[in-house]
Amino acid sequence: MAIDVSRRVNNRITRYSPGGNLDHTAKLYRAMAAIRHPQVMAHTDRVALLAEKVAQAMGKDTKAAFFAGLLHDFGKIVLPDTLFDGHNISADEYTNIKSHAISGFDILGEFHMFTALCAGLHHALYNRGYGLTIDDFPSGITLPLIKKVLEIASIVSICDFIDAYTHRKTKLKHSPASQGKAQGQSLRELLLAQYPGDANIIDLALKTNCEFAPAD
Repeated sequence: MAIDVSRRVNNRITRYSPGGNLDHTAKLYRAMAAIRHPQVMAHTDRVALLAEKVAQAMGKDTKAAFFAGLLHDFGKIVLPDTLFDGHNISADEYTNIKSHAISGFDILGEFHMFTALCAGLHHALYNRGYGLTIDDFPSGITLPLIKKVLEIASIVSICDFIDAYTHRKTKLKHSPASQGKAQGQSLRELLLAQYPGDANIIDLALKTNCEFAPAD
């Protein structure tokens, strides 16, 4: 399954052939992550494909959703691999992990601003989240572009949450997902509590994730 997902992601990168060398950045990220953070790469591959499918079902930009999903955890490249080895994460380690949203924005921002904004926002869009705020958006960005960023970032955020909940071995006991599990909440209940205005995206993402066998 992992090989199949990786092949699908590589095919998408080639097929979309985005401008501004975004395809090269995506390939570089995957090459680096495969060596240093293979679990993170597998996660971002799955999020990219799920976000693409959800965006397609919603009539949104599938290419933007795919690359935003693929690069949403770009900032983890600079973090120690021991943070993702499956052990119980301490509060200090969780604080370190949370830096990845801003780091991803800072690294990608000079080259791919749309994708950088989605990376910076993907943890800021749920209750008590972290990362960028609207105040961090660059000056001169238009309202239609802000709307599109928020739409795509919301899709990526929910898909990220779902994949982490269903696949992650590392135990982030301070995270909303871990706290929700401890309270006996179902994944849908937890998502609705964290994203109260996004029930449509949640239900589409959960349905798509259950059926997840994207065709080329």
